[in-house]
Amino acid sequence: MYRLLLLVVILFLNSMLYSNQPLVRNFTRYDYKSGTQNWAIAQDSSNVMFFANNAGLLKFDGKNWMTFPIVNRTNVRSLLYSKDGLFYASTFNEFGYFKIQKNGNFKYFSLINKLSSKPIGSNELYNIVEGNEKIYFQSEKSIYKYDGDTVVRLPFNYKIDASAYIYNVFFLTSSQNGVFMLNGNLFIKIPGSELLQNKRVCAILPFKDNKILFVTSFNGVYVYDGILLTPYNTGIDNFLKENQVFCATTNAKQLVFGTVQRGIAIQNINDRTVTYVNTFTGLQNNTVLSAKFDNQQNLWLGLDKGIDYVVLNSPISNLFGANNLYGAGYTSIQKNNVRYFGTNQGLYTTTNSLLTNTLPLKLELMKGMEGQVWSLTEIDNTLFCGNDQGAFIVTSNRVEKIDGLLGTWTFKALVNKPDLILGCSYQGLFILKKIKGKWLFSHYIKGKFNEASPMFEEDADGTLWFSHWQKGLFHLRLNNSLDSIIKVDSYTSKNGFPSNQNNTVFKVDNNIVFSTERGFFHFNKAKQKMETAENWNNLFNSPPGDIRLHESPNGDVWCLSGRFIGLARKKANSYSMDSLSYRIVQPKIIIGFEHFNFLDKEHLILSTEDGFCLINTNYKSTSNKNFKVLIRNVNLTNDTLNYSKIKHSFGDSKPKDAYFHKYNSLRFEFNEPEYRSEGLVQYSYMLENYDDQWSEYSFDNIKEYTKLPKGNYVFKVRAKNILEKNEVESSYSFRILSAWYESQLAIIIYIILLLAIIFLLILWINSRSKKGAKEMEIRKEFELKEQKKHYEAETSEKKKEIKELKNQQLQYELRHKSQELASSTMNLIRKNEMLLEILNNISKVSTDLKANNDHTPIISRLKKMERNIRQNIEQDDNWKKFEENFDLIYENYLKRLEESFPEMTVSDKKLCAYLKMDLTSKDIAQLMNMTIRSIEMNRYRLRKKMGLDRDVNLANFLQKF
Repeated sequence: MYRLLLLVVILFLNSMLYSNQPLVRNFTRYDYKSGTQNWAIAQDSSNVMFFANNAGLLKFDGKNWMTFPIVNRTNVRSLLYSKDGLFYASTFNEFGYFKIQKNGNFKYFSLINKLSSKPIGSNELYNIVEGNEKIYFQSEKSIYKYDGDTVVRLPFNYKIDASAYIYNVFFLTSSQNGVFMLNGNLFIKIPGSELLQNKRVCAILPFKDNKILFVTSFNGVYVYDGILLTPYNTGIDNFLKENQVFCATTNAKQLVFGTVQRGIAIQNINDRTVTYVNTFTGLQNNTVLSAKFDNQQNLWLGLDKGIDYVVLNSPISNLFGANNLYGAGYTSIQKNNVRYFGTNQGLYTTTNSLLTNTLPLKLELMKGMEGQVWSLTEIDNTLFCGNDQGAFIVTSNRVEKIDGLLGTWTFKALVNKPDLILGCSYQGLFILKKIKGKWLFSHYIKGKFNEASPMFEEDADGTLWFSHWQKGLFHLRLNNSLDSIIKVDSYTSKNGFPSNQNNTVFKVDNNIVFSTERGFFHFNKAKQKMETAENWNNLFNSPPGDIRLHESPNGDVWCLSGRFIGLARKKANSYSMDSLSYRIVQPKIIIGFEHFNFLDKEHLILSTEDGFCLINTNYKSTSNKNFKVLIRNVNLTNDTLNYSKIKHSFGDSKPKDAYFHKYNSLRFEFNEPEYRSEGLVQYSYMLENYDDQWSEYSFDNIKEYTKLPKGNYVFKVRAKNILEKNEVESSYSFRILSAWYESQLAIIIYIILLLAIIFLLILWINSRSKKGAKEMEIRKEFELKEQKKHYEAETSEKKKEIKELKNQQLQYELRHKSQELASSTMNLIRKNEMLLEILNNISKVSTDLKANNDHTPIISRLKKMERNIRQNIEQDDNWKKFEENFDLIYENYLKRLEESFPEMTVSDKKLCAYLKMDLTSKDIAQLMNMTIRSIEMNRYRLRKKMGLDRDVNLANFLQKF
């Protein structure tokens, strides 16, 4: 009996454990930018969500929100998506339907005008029901039946509370007189329904075994089996009665009750377990006005303020709810029916793990265990806690600090040393020893190694593999007494690793596995080298980077990194990777400090930045897999036009739309409705007859093409959801018409114009030919005259040129002769002058010889003659004549020279004249009665006076001057 009772208690605790808080996604009015309250919810065939909002019809496709007002711009109180694809809506004194237009907007069409007389007075329409080819609109005291053509008003004598069409029968309830069913146009009361008198029914739901549930606001639930109406014990009747049920829904497996005061209660129909969702567990507020399951079997809630999405169809649920008061999770464990949760704020405990009540898990902080908790490890039936303040032994009601240790990372049992525990603190590796049944700090391990890290594993030979996230991987060998490290080997890229950092060690199936930036490795002891672990690398499409491994008791291995989470399920001697089911929780994991608390073969607790979540690895999704990728908008643009056209067609490859050539720039907007989280869907696209291949998958849901040539096109888009294994595709066919100048009418006009041009061209050619022949004759006569004139002018010009050439030749010859004449004249003048002077002196000498015997005067005269001869040689009294002749011949050369260089002397001008005459220095020296060296010196001085650079030749300069 004792064992049976213990088993019942364990099963009860486990059942409570798995009743936890589902993930909730909030959408505030600031997100959807519309009214506050949301009275009804619908989903169309393409998975798009619609809400009866205070501002109108609210649409959400997973990415964009849009609001379409009703005719009187008041709130929409009820909403129905029918089989014919219309959205029926109703409000105060108004009902009708919304229909999608070509521009993608929804237009409202009223059905009031189909009534013979409009409703009189206050007439709120609360509900819309679809029956067999008919639509029923419920007001306070009437039912309006619409068959697609006419509207018939069916008056009712009492105030109607609720209505529904179930099992091909239309039901309505009234707190004044019970339950009625519609037969033709008559309302027939159900026998025994007086039980619901004075009880307001807020929902009528189908139930198992063809039964019907009537959910009341304050009096619980009643069931009708076709014969009797009896109370239905939900097990949470007190909760429903105390909190006023406002709405209810079902998906045949779960019942959902939306209340005014305490959120919702979700009851499993088969096992009667209940999950509560409210503001403590993630809702924006506790007043639930509407509820609906979507095609993924998750729950939408229309609230008094906002919209919430409750992810029920998921293997992951939140333990702490949205209002986490306990901090980020780092470690957890269960011992002696007490659950321990270590966070960055401290160590918390609870004895009632996850009780089924309206509040989330409530924890108590253990006294003295405030601050960061790193690890909880059970060894030798003792619970050790690694804390920022040190190492502790934890029992159910107290903690005991282990003396001698400060901040501590973790503890590990040694395989061959059951009386010793290896741990690592902020100061390095240490040993705990069991003495007289009590674990005490023994010593720090000495040696040339003092690194600290929580990542180390014991190998089969007793050595340690120690990983430091910055300093690398080390292989440590300890002595037999485990008090010293006798050998330290560092393993880097020289030993086979792809890099020196981010090399971590894990133990899987009692084998050491190393994870690196580029895949997994194992250690080859014979070669003392790292080698790739192909059995692990083959689980991934490419060598994975920085993957961390955590083995469960049944041999499955969790693999995760900063961008990946997957479960490698063990099958015989191999693994199969599930990389999709748990992606939604990956962004919340604190990589490097994650902790997996394996409860049993199917359930585990995972630490996250929001606290802890519960994962059911055996969870089977109940989704309809009704995923569709939708081409939402086709925007046609040119310089002046930009409008949208929404399509809901799938797989249609025939051209349906044709666009004028001026609108040949198109932008496509597409998406797959996904509501669980953002960034779960990736897209690939191509345009047939334009793109060569599909694009790479990305999160972009817009593609634009510009200046498309005429022709037929099919735009195709594929979508894949990273949480699912399916891939869906949609297409949109269209045609770009020819430009106006390429149309058939334009071609006909072109042909007519071409023929007219040819005809006119022929006439013009004939006219031009005649006119040209006449002009040709006139032109020939004119050309002959012109040629004659040209010949005569040419002849005259040539004669003139010959005459000018002869004159130029005569001038050159005259100049040459003048030069020779000037030279000869100068020589003759000089010689005559010299001869006359000598003649005079000789005569004087002869006279002196005859008259005087004294030879002294004669000698004096001879010396004087000598001086005169020299002077005549040095000084040329006829220089002016020479200068005049020279300037005459050379066009005032010396005058121009003197004007340009006024500092020049007579000798300088002589030198310039001789150089102009192209005389050599030797000839010039004889003429000027000077040495050649003196001539060179004079030339140097002359260059300085003229300011000539060294690279300018003096003779060339004077020749060209």
